Amino acid sequence: MKRCRGYVGIMTVVGWFWLCSVTLAATVHVPEDQPTIQSGIDAAENGDTVLVNDGIYTGKGNVNISFSGKQITVKSRNGAEGTIIDCQETPSTRGFAFESKETHASVLDGFTIKNGVHDLGGGIYCYTASPTIKNCIITQNQATATRFHGQGGGGIYGTDTTVHIIDCLITKNKADSGFGSGVLIDGNAVWTFNTLQSVTLDNCTISENIGSGVVCLDLSPAIIKDCTVLQNSGRGIVNTFFSRGTSITNCRIGQNAGGGIECSEESYAKIEDCIIKQNTAEYGGGIYCSPTSEIEVSGCIIAENMATETGGGIDVISTRGAATITHCTITENTAHDRGGGIAAHIEFSQFTLTNSIVWNNHSHGDHAEVSPGGRRVIIKLCDIRGGVAGMGREPDGDWFIYENNIDADPRFINSDAGDYRLEPNSPAAVMGAQPPLGGVTAVTHKKKQLVTWGELKIK
Repeated sequence: MKRCRGYVGIMTVVGWFWLCSVTLAATVHVPEDQPTIQSGIDAAENGDTVLVNDGIYTGKGNVNISFSGKQITVKSRNGAEGTIIDCQETPSTRGFAFESKETHASVLDGFTIKNGVHDLGGGIYCYTASPTIKNCIITQNQATATRFHGQGGGGIYGTDTTVHIIDCLITKNKADSGFGSGVLIDGNAVWTFNTLQSVTLDNCTISENIGSGVVCLDLSPAIIKDCTVLQNSGRGIVNTFFSRGTSITNCRIGQNAGGGIECSEESYAKIEDCIIKQNTAEYGGGIYCSPTSEIEVSGCIIAENMATETGGGIDVISTRGAATITHCTITENTAHDRGGGIAAHIEFSQFTLTNSIVWNNHSHGDHAEVSPGGRRVIIKLCDIRGGVAGMGREPDGDWFIYENNIDADPRFINSDAGDYRLEPNSPAAVMGAQPPLGGVTAVTHKKKQLVTWGELKIK
């Protein structure tokens, strides 16, 4: 009986503390209770919510906003379209700076941040802080630093951070650093830098930025999932300079002028269940892997990309790195020089292609489907148009292994409409990528309908 009474007493105390914590959480209204967003944050305590009414917020107290390390939620009342932080293109002005060790419990929810101009992070800056940023529109911001490759981040810049970016539209930002895709003006919608832990981008649309869409470098891997990376003037996603462990899953990466995905300079990336379509680059229109890097690609449709040199779909140049491609559909890609579907030149590592369809790719030079150069190329259980005869190389059982492959029309449901699923009687039924809706999956963002894959046609 005494033990029961003691247990009840403990639970009563715990319940009282919990009730107090709930009761003490408050909502600070802007502008009713406090005139600016910053003064609302200053008045809040851990656990509170700063609720901001619709309007256009400018000037002191509404730009260069700091959470001051508080674990609070700063939220718009009615979403990003109606609650706008306008930095008015004023130099050294951005929307938010997180640099006081904020955690994921520091939440920014539902704002448009526009017209910021700062050296690093024109829209949002994160330094040794890991906030949660969700339901935001980050647009028309600029990063002006140009000193070396670690400078940039037109929309968001992060260093030593594990920031979570969720359900955001990051569009029409630019950076002046000159580092990124190498096409037009280098600039980055999201720049992650110098952290051993992963930044997360979840269900975001990253589009129409001047330069690369997402850049991860210097030990800064990212988890990029369920995102649309579309119509950036540079590479869609760049993983470079020792950034190992980046994961790109269930993304739609299309119409980027500097190519779809790049993995370079001692980096590693895993790419799964993505549609990589209608990107253009000098090398590797869909995916480029540099001599010292590694990629694993599975379950992807890589279609209608173009390279002005080699590797319309995929280009792998490997000395110490490696590439593994499995259960992918690689079709309708074009290269000017060689390897319309895949160009691989391997020296001291290995290229492996299994259970994949490589069909109806084109090259103005040699080897329209696959160009297998160098040593240790392994191709097994694939459907390849023209078979080994189109590769200009004979298998030798050692440096070039070619086993159990077929050369038969895979019978796509409707390749003219970009639907690369297979008909039920396909001879390649156990090969290639088969996402639920194939090439006609809609590419949308909750804030804005961008385009459908059926409309992404280059004919």
